[in-house]
Amino acid sequence: MVEAGIAGPVLAAFVFSLALCMAIVATQRWHGRFSHDCAFGVQKFHIDPTPRIGGAALGLAYWLVWPLLPPDLATLWAQIGLAATPALLAGLVEDITKRVPTRIRLFATMGAGALFVVTTGYAMAEVDVPGVDWLLSFSIGALLFTAFAMGGVANAVNIIDGFNGLASGSCLIMLAAFAFIAERAGDPVVFQLALLYAGLIAGFFVVNFPFGKLFLGDGGAYLSGFLLASLGVLIVMRNPEVSAWAAMLVCGYPVIETLASMRRKSRRDGYSMSVPDRVHFHMLAYRRYGRRLVPRHLPRRLRNPATSVVTWAFPLTTSAFVMLSWNSAVLSAAFFVLAAYLYGAIYGVMSLNRTRVPRGLSRLF
Repeated sequence: MVEAGIAGPVLAAFVFSLALCMAIVATQRWHGRFSHDCAFGVQKFHIDPTPRIGGAALGLAYWLVWPLLPPDLATLWAQIGLAATPALLAGLVEDITKRVPTRIRLFATMGAGALFVVTTGYAMAEVDVPGVDWLLSFSIGALLFTAFAMGGVANAVNIIDGFNGLASGSCLIMLAAFAFIAERAGDPVVFQLALLYAGLIAGFFVVNFPFGKLFLGDGGAYLSGFLLASLGVLIVMRNPEVSAWAAMLVCGYPVIETLASMRRKSRRDGYSMSVPDRVHFHMLAYRRYGRRLVPRHLPRRLRNPATSVVTWAFPLTTSAFVMLSWNSAVLSAAFFVLAAYLYGAIYGVMSLNRTRVPRGLSRLF
């Protein structure tokens, strides 16, 4: 299904993204006081101040690719790019000012989802859940649900963005899963979009992993998550044989992590979704496995990318599940429940080995 006409734009997406990311790193002495992510905080695992405006490179590279696309794909590309703009800008403003309230960024990502429906005409009209499908049969219901779902995935990718290559590497794995489904379903548009998105993110990945020279930031995480969510909507609505549960399963890692975080924080006094903590899945993986994988005689900073390598096992697992169930709603839903169970079981094991984890926390899942 890979056509010669799309190979060039995919390579260009990678080159544009890589070049822009390297340019940001090379010029950080001029913009660092605005763009650097400080090296202290409850969710900070890096040592040196690092630019966190990778989203700017991804956003600009996105539009540089546009003129190179085949006409039939260029229109949809522009529509998706316009729709993603509120999420990207809200994230970039937060990356620079560090003062944008969580609720504003949440509304921006959901607004981007609503704009996606308006510009592309695609909305989630069914999710294979009785009762919910009836509500989605109404245009307003489909629009609101799509906006909520796409905004949710964008924020979910931001939540898993904690170590070098973790979010971008996970997105590449999930994009590969969407490309697999599109190939099996015979959908060249979604297949090509998945490859193009992968080219953009791969350019950033090279700069981010393993040494963390540039971070996605909120802008980059929101944009990456939004692009991922766009494939979830498109693959389901363009191909009746593909279940919404399959798209949910592809995004299982960030979605399950977000749901688990919401439940955990709702049961801890003094916490809300906007209050950061140090017990996300990837943080426990760092303490349990990252330290063991990197011996003491090696630089401590290598524990950061080592944690990403370990954690990629989860999106790889859900991707393997979806390869077996992409055209079955029942099987995809069953695999999603199994993935959630595995998440809880692994989380519980890691929690029990952390003396700093509050007592009883491992029983939250």
